[in-house]
Amino acid sequence: MIEILNELVNNRPILLAGIWYGVPITIILIVLFFVKSSRDERGRAIIGKASIIAMIVFIFFMNFFAKISDCIPINYDTVAFCVQWIYDIVLTVEVVAILIYKKLQ
Repeated sequence: MIEILNELVNNRPILLAGIWYGVPITIILIVLFFVKSSRDERGRAIIGKASIIAMIVFIFFMNFFAKISDCIPINYDTVAFCVQWIYDIVLTVEVVAILIYKKLQ
């Protein structure tokens, strides 16, 4: 398991895919923050709920990264991979949570 994880985090094409995935998801989140429906009280509440969920996911993945850093050798590619994919996952969770909460209300 650790060998597979080590090969994954040192894979440069997956790192580049994460970088290119991060650009549109960041733009989508910024747009969701500034659309007209997000400026009222209900929209701010939706963003707040989604941000709490995203923060919990962030804490989980950062603790997971800290735990696996004992098992795998850490270099620039490893850190860049983990930080980039944690960023992408957290933003994806926040965007999905915002969209789900907007559908529910």
